[in-house]
Amino acid sequence: MIGQGLAAALKRHPGRAAGLAALIALFSLGGFATLLLPAETLDRLLDGLAALGRHPWAPPLAVLVFVALITLGTPQAVLIAALVAGFGPWAGFAYSWIGKILACALGFAIGRRLGAGWVDRHAGPDAAIVMDELARHGFWTSAAIRLVPTLPSIVINLVAGCTPMRFRDFIAGTAVGSVPKMALIAFASHAAILGLSGAGAQAWITLGGAILLLVLIGVIGRGWMRRRFGTKPPV
Repeated sequence: MIGQGLAAALKRHPGRAAGLAALIALFSLGGFATLLLPAETLDRLLDGLAALGRHPWAPPLAVLVFVALITLGTPQAVLIAALVAGFGPWAGFAYSWIGKILACALGFAIGRRLGAGWVDRHAGPDAAIVMDELARHGFWTSAAIRLVPTLPSIVINLVAGCTPMRFRDFIAGTAVGSVPKMALIAFASHAAILGLSGAGAQAWITLGGAILLLVLIGVIGRGWMRRRFGTKPPV
């Protein structure tokens, strides 16, 4: 198996960290389309990620790669799928969640340094709506906005930093609101990997259930935000 070969090669060479970073980045940037690769190629890729994920240096490096890529705009679901492939559903979710919190904290800090004037000059009306809601209802808006597709996460983080809201309210809301969707994506990704590896109908049923729950969360969240914003949520 290629995973065993990769693990042995990494032990012989000092560039192990770069190897894991490159594999996770490749899987991440390829998206869920990576799961549509030929079975043999997919098995080799997943085996390599799993083998690398067993090294003690892998978790902190994976979190750092997650922070860097999500800050650059890589879709969150793709990054979570990559970490699930490398570490399994529970650890993959945990490392993704930690990376998400760190990335949001970084974006908030940058936004606070830029100031509200930057938002007025560069952001559109949707960002202004989010900025107003975050300023008035920091924790609840910060939590709810993570449940539904709205503005890109990096924009939300920057906009939040430009408001007078407290950092602890922003990060607490983000931490709580990110759990349901990220956990469902993690276990949906795991189910998809199992299904494509020949695990049978149960994996596909689990995947379908996770997707259904994600849709329901999005619908309920958008309904709450529609009532909160008075019109339609920012998209």
